[in-house]
Amino acid sequence: MPIVSISLSEDNIKALDKVQKAHRLNGRSEAMRVCIRSAEAEVRDRESLKGEVEGVLIVVHGTHGAPDLEDLSHYYQEVVATQIHSHLRNHKCLEVFIVRGPADPVQEMIASFQKEDQIDYVKFVQS
Repeated sequence: MPIVSISLSEDNIKALDKVQKAHRLNGRSEAMRVCIRSAEAEVRDRESLKGEVEGVLIVVHGTHGAPDLEDLSHYYQEVVATQIHSHLRNHKCLEVFIVRGPADPVQEMIASFQKEDQIDYVKFVQS
């Protein structure tokens, strides 16, 4: 197998070690392969969205009122039917979006949220 060198933050390393332990893997390389397979499956799911799409987008973030997140939700308002904001424990916030519209902007919205460093979790469930 080829060896690939990557740079990870301390939080990334903690998360990787958590994956390794949860899956009872022998090392970080195995954990990275599991993470890549999981991400690949998610990309396939997102790419399969075609035509008119309806579903729920779940977002958890650690900073209440982050301007970037507000900008993102407003930018995609054409596909947001409903948005619910709730305060969670440990200074986290939950955003639940009911989205409805063409697949392209929905896919872009999901990708935009996933790119944000301030976001801890993003999951789209198609109805």
